[in-house]
Amino acid sequence: MVISLRTYGLIMLLMLLGLGCVGQPELAAEPRTADYGEKALAGYYASENEYITKESYISIKVTDGSLESRYGEMTDLLESEGADISNVDFKEYDFRKQYTVTAKVEPKKFDDINEDLKQLGEVKDMSVELEDVTAQYQELEVRIDSRELELERLYELYNLSEDVEDLLEVEREISRVETELELLKQQEQRLISRVERSTIRIMLYEDKPSAEQLIVPLEGLGGIFFGALAAAITILVALAGFLLPLGIAGGLLWFSYQKMKGKGKKLKRRRSEHDRIPPPQ
Repeated sequence: MVISLRTYGLIMLLMLLGLGCVGQPELAAEPRTADYGEKALAGYYASENEYITKESYISIKVTDGSLESRYGEMTDLLESEGADISNVDFKEYDFRKQYTVTAKVEPKKFDDINEDLKQLGEVKDMSVELEDVTAQYQELEVRIDSRELELERLYELYNLSEDVEDLLEVEREISRVETELELLKQQEQRLISRVERSTIRIMLYEDKPSAEQLIVPLEGLGGIFFGALAAAITILVALAGFLLPLGIAGGLLWFSYQKMKGKGKKLKRRRSEHDRIPPPQ
């Protein structure tokens, strides 16, 4: 006997409601062992079934000229404790030189490594953040279990369906649930990684001497001078291009004015001479 999609869907919905897979998640569910081979979290929680992430940031100032040697000491310390070092970055500014490093360490060594790092120099800033992610972890477990059960029943429904439209609809649902399940497992794995390996972010730096900060390299002075000279020439060329037409027009007007003024004087002189001629007797 072939069961229609709608009839079987109603039966599956009733079963899901009966098992509590639809509705509010059961946050009190026992922790699950993931199918993709995650390590047991024993030793990474504060108490039974309590999972804690640890992160810290520390800024350390070292004495002038000792940055490289202190950086070597820091990396030796981290490697000796089995830390995973990443995001190593060196920057040099006008006023300081610095290294920034991210280290992933075992949670049980977290406090001791932070204390050892303090011995490298003067601690300028430090922060420690502990986060209880137990509820997040348990909720992800419940949601993953629910999706896996839903996927299993969709596979059963697919095998029982013979109608082409029903098969296509079930395939779409299977694809959607598989995608959601993969995303949930990725979230859980990231959370497990944060619990299993605590994070320490370190900035190690030294200030540059005041005299060194005031020294401007000769190449820098030359660049400043030639840059200013080029800017001045550019401004003069721009002004010449703007003022030259005005000067030519002004010169033509002045020349015309002077020419007209000269003609006026000659006419006036002729009239004056004519006035001085005596009338005939």
